[in-house]
Amino acid sequence: MIYARQPTEEEDKELKRMVRQAVGRISQRATLILLSARGKTVPELADLFELSEVTVRLWIKRFNTHGPAGLYDQPRPGRPRKATPAVQEAIVQMVQDDPQWEGYVATSWTVAMLVLAIAHKLKVSLSPSTLRGVLHDLGLRWGRPRLAMPAKVDPDKAQKQWALAKAAVEAPPATVILYADESRIQLMPLIRAMWHWVGQQIRVPTPGSNVTRALFGALNIDTGQWTYLVRERMRKEDFIAFLEHLLEVYPAVPILLIVDNFSSHTAHLVQEWLAQHPRLQLHYLPKYCSHLNPVEGIWLRLKGKLAANRLYGSMVLLLQSVEEFFDQMTPEQALVWAGVAT
Repeated sequence: MIYARQPTEEEDKELKRMVRQAVGRISQRATLILLSARGKTVPELADLFELSEVTVRLWIKRFNTHGPAGLYDQPRPGRPRKATPAVQEAIVQMVQDDPQWEGYVATSWTVAMLVLAIAHKLKVSLSPSTLRGVLHDLGLRWGRPRLAMPAKVDPDKAQKQWALAKAAVEAPPATVILYADESRIQLMPLIRAMWHWVGQQIRVPTPGSNVTRALFGALNIDTGQWTYLVRERMRKEDFIAFLEHLLEVYPAVPILLIVDNFSSHTAHLVQEWLAQHPRLQLHYLPKYCSHLNPVEGIWLRLKGKLAANRLYGSMVLLLQSVEEFFDQMTPEQALVWAGVAT
């Protein structure tokens, strides 16, 4: 009867490490050797590990001759890979091209189409499963694209930014510089990602009929003072009401107000009002640059804290929560959230 020889101290440590850390059959073989060295017979080991006695004897002989290193599989030649580096490089180029260039009536590649195209163009036959593995190895994943706004640039962007800087520098010392913007709140909850138990997706109730309100807000970028007004809509008349509110909040001082190019900001009625109230000067950000308005950061915080995945019983309750949020927002927090301070 053949048994595994007694392992040395170093071999014993290595065998135990292989039992704990090695994968699959390698861990099993290390366990087999340790048991054999403690007196387990070949038939007992064959029955325990569901192996043939010939296989058990093979690994005992391999260990007795080569030690723990003999328990690893030896390299096998196998079939040559079809997805050679040259084939992979061609696949990378192919998936970036339009399928119509290869004669397919489609707007994006599928695995089945790629298999046919590779066989026709490269004369290489790949199975769908092999091709999927290659695509994953290349860093590609199957997923839905995301819609994006067109990459538009205001041709007068530099000129408008310079005009804003010039107006701020040349303003009288007492001038208050404000950034303003508006946002809409509604009873319909905003749906955001959240943790939930597997198989128990959260259900957020809807209000039945939606109700909305417009929030107009202005941030003093020097002091962090926040001013806001609630209106039913975002019309030019509502924007003028907000401008009049700012004149009351900041009496007897010049106001430099910076806004985006929303239609209610550029309306003729607003221009007529501005001509009659020279104490407030309105300046516009470049088009397609709403991200330059620091007030956007405050709206993001407000909606993330109050509106995400939450249904309010009425607009009154929602507006109370908005009021509490702004009451608790310190000037320092407002400047940090707006990205003006750190």
